[in-house]
Amino acid sequence: MARDVMSVRLWLPQVRVLGVLADLPERLVVRVASTVVRPKCPHCSAPSGRTHDRRDNKVRDLEVSGRPVTLIWERRRMVCEPCGRRFCEDHPAFEGRLTARLARRVVQDAQAMTVNAAARRHRLGWGLVNALVVAWAGLVGEHRRRRRCRLLLVDETSIRRRHRYVTVLVNGDTGEVLAMVPHRSQAALTAFLAAQGHKWCRGVKVVVSDGSKAYKAAIDARLGHARHVLDRFHVIRWFAAGLTAVRRDVQRRPEGAKPRFDPDVFRARFLLMRRPDTLDAAERERLDGLFAAHPRLKAAWDALGELHNLYLAKDRKGALEALDRFADIYGTGQIPEFSGIVDTFLAWHEQILGWHRAGRPSNGPIEGTNNLLQVLRRKAHGFTNHANFEARGILTT
Repeated sequence: MARDVMSVRLWLPQVRVLGVLADLPERLVVRVASTVVRPKCPHCSAPSGRTHDRRDNKVRDLEVSGRPVTLIWERRRMVCEPCGRRFCEDHPAFEGRLTARLARRVVQDAQAMTVNAAARRHRLGWGLVNALVVAWAGLVGEHRRRRRCRLLLVDETSIRRRHRYVTVLVNGDTGEVLAMVPHRSQAALTAFLAAQGHKWCRGVKVVVSDGSKAYKAAIDARLGHARHVLDRFHVIRWFAAGLTAVRRDVQRRPEGAKPRFDPDVFRARFLLMRRPDTLDAAERERLDGLFAAHPRLKAAWDALGELHNLYLAKDRKGALEALDRFADIYGTGQIPEFSGIVDTFLAWHEQILGWHRAGRPSNGPIEGTNNLLQVLRRKAHGFTNHANFEARGILTT
């Protein structure tokens, strides 16, 4: 094939074709050289036009009509006249052993498939593809962390369940993953915030996390100026535990009775978790019959409804009124199972009630991100290296 035709076919800027070495159905090999006359010295940035020698570098390029393309780059070793040092020329079209456009395509494919699949597709080694993914994810993460973050979401997810965890940090304004820090400890979160710097931390106005004491200690130490809010989902789950404890006590029957548990109470376990405003007439009638037989269960359900009203209220004043109504129900002494919930609420009341003043933030985006990360973990059959998991996680989300 003529050199001019091959130059048009390759279409690489500042690259000229010296000749076609192999044009076969199974492969295409082309010899190329840079058209930059005076490359700059990496040491002193002075342009140099003195060539010491030339070396052939093999560079993989995008396939042409299903054929793998190999470029033989006549790479010059230059001598810098001002500083006298020798250096190899660089070219923006080449990234190591790959062209820049092939490297971009590999990273794009690795976002939608495993590293193994991307390596097989482009006939490259796993190590090379993974190194590209890690390097590109590092640049993406660094770019995200430079941007201002007003709402910071913090949660953890597992690399190996019950064994290894990472702390996931998400910019709540954009939904982008900022980092995935090893471990779920105070030191892990503190180290990330310290690395971000004082100016970035001052820009954080609201932090949303679960009820982790380790995260609370790190947030108080580094983001004491920001409003710390507990995620609504975790708080409601705490509240629902009280009703579950009452229901389990109510459904027990005397020793020797069969069935061992009251079937009507047991079958209503999911219905009892519903908010009053979501029930239809038939469901409400079913619960009324259940409550007539078990008054303590009604007290627990009403108490949970008032705790729900902490979040259904339009403002902090309405939330405090709902809290007063809950206190009245708890004061009757019918639901001692809620004592642990009361203690937890007293310990976290500022973070729970601050939800209204903080603009009603939610950890929903980070929970969705964690679901994607778990799908990624299963698709890759598990990760043993944190850096690889973080790189794939940043690109996937």
